[in-house]
Amino acid sequence: MYRLLHIITDTNIGGAGVLLLCQLKYFDRGRFDISVVLPRGSELRERVEALGYKVIESRHGADRSFEVGAVREYVSIIKKERPDIVHCHGALSARIAARLAGVDVRIHTRHCAYPPRAVLRRPPLRWLTGGINNMLSSGIVAVANAAADDLTALGTDPGKIRVIINGAEPLSRLSDDERRAARMALGFSDDDFVVGMFARLEACKGHRYLLEAAARMGADSRIKILLCGRGSLEGELRQLSQSLGIADRVIFAGFCPDIAPYMNAVDVNVNCSVGTETSSLALSEGMSIGRAAVVSDYGGNGAMVEQGVSGIVVPRADPAALAAALSSLEHDPVRLHQMGIAAERRYRERFTPERMTRELEDFYTDQLTTAENKGKNKIKTES
Repeated sequence: MYRLLHIITDTNIGGAGVLLLCQLKYFDRGRFDISVVLPRGSELRERVEALGYKVIESRHGADRSFEVGAVREYVSIIKKERPDIVHCHGALSARIAARLAGVDVRIHTRHCAYPPRAVLRRPPLRWLTGGINNMLSSGIVAVANAAADDLTALGTDPGKIRVIINGAEPLSRLSDDERRAARMALGFSDDDFVVGMFARLEACKGHRYLLEAAARMGADSRIKILLCGRGSLEGELRQLSQSLGIADRVIFAGFCPDIAPYMNAVDVNVNCSVGTETSSLALSEGMSIGRAAVVSDYGGNGAMVEQGVSGIVVPRADPAALAAALSSLEHDPVRLHQMGIAAERRYRERFTPERMTRELEDFYTDQLTTAENKGKNKIKTES
């Protein structure tokens, strides 16, 4: 059995935390003895412990990628726990500590897609950023091809990268009567064409383009918008819906700890991202109950949705194209239904948590084998 130490700096439960919890549920506990390092007071602690895993609280590093004190503390924890594998989630301090502590298998996950600026893609900064990644990590998980492309553009050795698409727990599917009740509770009728967006209310998520698209669809459209999430742009987006004349069509649902009834209530699941998106958990969750998607072409969206089969991909930041795509589905319920069936099939084939976790375990095994072979070769050379 191998000892595996996960280190995450999040104090709240964000995308990285949800993904880690999903993996912890499906890990083979006969192969891996797992502990999780969390910052003191993290909301993740209760959920990790509920899954039966040991939690080690750190005094440093909360919501910070790098902190000198965190490096020292992580080194101490790693030397005490003596893991075979250290897997870091958004924690540069932990990656440095794992290297300093002499751990051979050091994994980190690239969760977001940020196309690097031109200056970072050229020497000498490309040598610097790529060199840091290559030195600190024996292996890197990219949760989408877009994330892998960003890493290689920065000089990271492509041989270190394994693309493992995010998996998501399937949502519970409501009966027709339950779905009707969920829609009524939100103020939607059977005749409404409900478009949902499940994302933080931040500029990178592109909510404004959905609102502008809805306004373009005209007064005779049956479209209603459901926005699930909180964020710094809520006031601005409310004002925008007022100025566009569609405030009566938009529901701001806020943070939804259980999105199942909300996702069941919508007809189409939308992702308008113009930044950071890799393999959206909300898209996978919608697919799990047969919700077709309309998505921007940013990051990993285009690889998740089969164009014209399980959904529609439109150019990013293009409300006209988004409006045309939504209008085509509003007026063709048969096509929308067929896309929903294809979306659920794609989820079962590609986006389940079991598939994701098995691929991650295989990556760990490959990394361990490589480390063991290097150790044997070093002994032979020294002898």
